Amino acid sequence: GKQGIVTSTPAITVFHDGDCPVCRAEIRFYSRIDTAQAIDWRDITRLSDDALPDGKTREELLGRFHVRDRDGSWHIGVGAFARIWRALPGFRHAAWVFSVPGIRQLAEVGYRGFLAWQQRNRRLRATARAKSAERSAQT
Repeated sequence: GKQGIVTSTPAITVFHDGDCPVCRAEIRFYSRIDTAQAIDWRDITRLSDDALPDGKTREELLGRFHVRDRDGSWHIGVGAFARIWRALPGFRHAAWVFSVPGIRQLAEVGYRGFLAWQQRNRRLRATARAKSAERSAQT
């Protein structure tokens, strides 16, 4: 096929937090691997309210990682990572690991820890932006 041109509907749509440095790095990594353009990457922070998926709020999407299949079904949290892996060459055969009892639960615990860290950092970034804007307004 032609490079850079998507000729079919992507298999999945990934909704990610473009303000999160860790998330951005991970999405860049996955995007380079997604040579078949099987994934539509959507930065939640840049979507207009009208562009948000039906039935989902920005806060809900930012609260946990969301992936939507072409058929409209949702994969959230660790299940979203497993769905991305199934769409990526080189990762497909490892996605089964998320279905192993115990491993999925451990991954979920790790993911919840990351979410707590990310939410604290999101608040810190918002506070820093507000203070910076305040300083700019005063000068």
